[in-house]
Order: sequence, then C-alpha cells, then structure tokens
Amino acid sequence: MRCSWRKPRWGCCVTTEERQHLRYPARNNLGRGVSTPYFLMLALAASASTVDARPYPGISGLAATADSAATAGSNPAGITRFDQRAFEVELMWFNSESEWESGIRDGDDLSVSENSGDTIVPRVFYVQPINEQLAFSFTVLGAAFSDDFGNWPARYFLKEYQALAVSAFPSLAFEIDERWSVAGSVAVTYASYEQERAVANLFDPGFGDGKSRIETDSVEFGFGLSTLYQASPQTRWGLTYNSEIDTTQDGGNDLSGLGPRTEAAMQRLGLIGADIEVQSTSPQSVLLGLYHEFANDHAVTIDAAWIDFSSFRLSEFYFDGRGFIESDADYNDIYGLAASYTWPVTDRWMLGVGGLITNQLIDDEDRTMMLRLDAIWSAGVAAEWQWREGYVLKAALSYLDFGDAPVTTDPIAGIGSFAGEYTSRDTLLLQVAIKYGGL
Repeated sequence: MRCSWRKPRWGCCVTTEERQHLRYPARNNLGRGVSTPYFLMLALAASASTVDARPYPGISGLAATADSAATAGSNPAGITRFDQRAFEVELMWFNSESEWESGIRDGDDLSVSENSGDTIVPRVFYVQPINEQLAFSFTVLGAAFSDDFGNWPARYFLKEYQALAVSAFPSLAFEIDERWSVAGSVAVTYASYEQERAVANLFDPGFGDGKSRIETDSVEFGFGLSTLYQASPQTRWGLTYNSEIDTTQDGGNDLSGLGPRTEAAMQRLGLIGADIEVQSTSPQSVLLGLYHEFANDHAVTIDAAWIDFSSFRLSEFYFDGRGFIESDADYNDIYGLAASYTWPVTDRWMLGVGGLITNQLIDDEDRTMMLRLDAIWSAGVAAEWQWREGYVLKAALSYLDFGDAPVTTDPIAGIGSFAGEYTSRDTLLLQVAIKYGGL
C-alpha cells in the first residue's frame, strides 16, 4: 500500500468531513489506499500541485518529513509514500568570512589573517516507485573544499589544501503496512585530497623553506538503514543509521626546494620517493526525527542526531606503510538538536523558520590546526513557491556560527608551538532548489 495518510496540497479548500475522508481513505479491491476521491482529484488538478513539500531551512526537517524527493538523502524509508516519480535539484552555497589571530606561542609577533571562502554543494534526489510496496531512490551530491593560508606562521603544519568528494546513495525501500516502512542504502564515495605545506631546511642554514605536496584519492563504500513510522495522519517518526566508513587514499609526496643536508636526512628517513597512504575515518551516525502537522496546516519538526565523532580520524599519513603522522586527537561525540516550523501563507506560498545547536565538537586542549571545530549553532528562514502544476521553487538562507576555536599545537623542533583563535567567524548558507512530482 503506497501513499497512506496523505493530505491535499496546502491552500486547497475542503470541509472537515472531506478532510477526514481524505486522511482515512477507502480501500480498493487491491487493498491499496486511495489518497483522494477521483472526482476531487480532477477538480483540484488545475490549482493543486502534485507535491506536498515544505520549506525547511538549513539542517532541519530531515528524518520524518518525507514530503519531497529530498527524503531520498535524509530518510530513504520515506520514499514509499510516493506513488509517482519525483526529483529535486538543489544548490547549497556556503560563504564564510573569518578573522584568525595567531602566532608562535610566547612570541611577540601576532599575525592577523582575514579569510573568505565559497563552497558550492550540488545535490540531486530522484524517487521512482516500483510497485505498491517497493520504491527506489538515488541521491548524488558533490562537495569541494579548499583554503590557501599563504605564508602564515603555521605554514609548516598546513599551507593550502583542496578536498573533493562525490557521493552516490542508491536506496531500496519497502512498505510493511500503513504505518511502517524500511529502507536499505549503499553509500559510494570518490574522494581526492591535495595538501601543500612548507618544509623547514633545518640542516641547511640560509636556505628558504622547501615544499611538500601530497596528492591522494580513493573510492569507498558504506551502508545506511532507515525506517519511517506514521503514528497518525498528522504525525510521523523517522530513524536512520549510517555506517562508519574507513577511508584509505593512495598517492605520492612531491618534495621540492630542499637543501642538500635536509634532503639527505629525509632520504635516510625514507620520506623521499615513498608511497603515501592517507587514512581517515568517517564516523557512524544516528538520526531520530518527529514531524507533526496541526489542524491549521502549520507543522513542526524536531531532529536529534548522534555522531560517533570520538572515532573520527583525519589525515593519518603513512610512508611505505610506516606511520609518519598519526592522529591522537581526542574528539567528542556530536549531539545535535534541530527544529523547524512551517506554515502556508497563500495558496502558492509557504514559509519556514528553523535552527540547529550542537555541543562542543573538540575540547580546546585537543583542537588541531587541521580541524578547528567548536560548538555550532544556526538559524534560518525558508520559502517555497508553487511555480506551476507539479513544480515548486525553494529558497532558504541560514546563518551558522562555528565558535572561536582556540588552538595550541605541539612544538616543532627549532620553531616552537603555534597558538591562535578566531576573532570573528561567520558563515551564510544559501539554498535554492526546484522540485517536481511527489505525493
């Protein structure tokens, strides 16, 4: 049975009796719920959209909403609610502006660097019903991150980097009965990483800095499990699990600009011409969410997330199988809480507000230059407009704050330890999307 407990598009006028009939549909000979009487479908076809999506800003409305094709990426069990194919194409644009104050610890010179960056993440969601109980979905997203810190005091730790990840997330969902749906997913990710840092010519006084450039890539696999429970026509619960993914990227290290004595020392250490492995771990996660719709067509969502961040490992470097830079950082598990509130304004417009808050991801004494994370909070607004029959346009704007993230590194021989913190750190997230098809 597909499309159990569906409501007409916001903005449609129906009586209380009709609404109850729509929400508790009759059964046909196949035992499949009829989402609306046939004559009402014809009457509303000219004015009602075929989707029942709502605008959720930022990172909210994930686990239990199941009202647009985006559920293929957040809770694939929700795709069993669809009786026709649907897709959504979205661009997420992150714009960050920050000021970082840093220097050698106990030194007199402080460096203040202002940095701005843009990251664009495209996302595509596709849902295809197979029969009355089975549905298939496919999600593709890509992200590229880069930063160039220039000739800053911590250039021996990191000078610039570029990271690329492209992920595919095919899922198959099964509707058990009117209330329960389950899904299984496979995560396939291609990742590449490039890093450049300065190398101090410690054994060659008078030489400038050398350079180390590492380039690696890999293809990795994981899995996901999810379920959706429809407690009533107005209330849904969602639960998802995503597995841990251990990543091993293979590549090489290109060293240049080394003095003769420094080069000889690195040769003895086996660092020149060695095969490089960069190992990292993406943690497992659990997401639990609630969707509830009120009698006036307003709706609220609450999502609670747990990410096993204590098992996270970032960029452990191995040269010919021997550990050179191994991570001993102590990360905290991430606990996040997100909420949203949405309501119809007119027949074609719907608005939403939402927010997110997390605990401190890394304690101050454990933070590193490679991962300057702190507590996160976010707030945003969103709007959807029914452009034409079957098509909805969405725009959302959110503000994210990542904290001041103070860092004090371990000392480097001959240089000392490095300390710094953000004096300002602001990120804006703009989301634009087009949605087609649906419930």
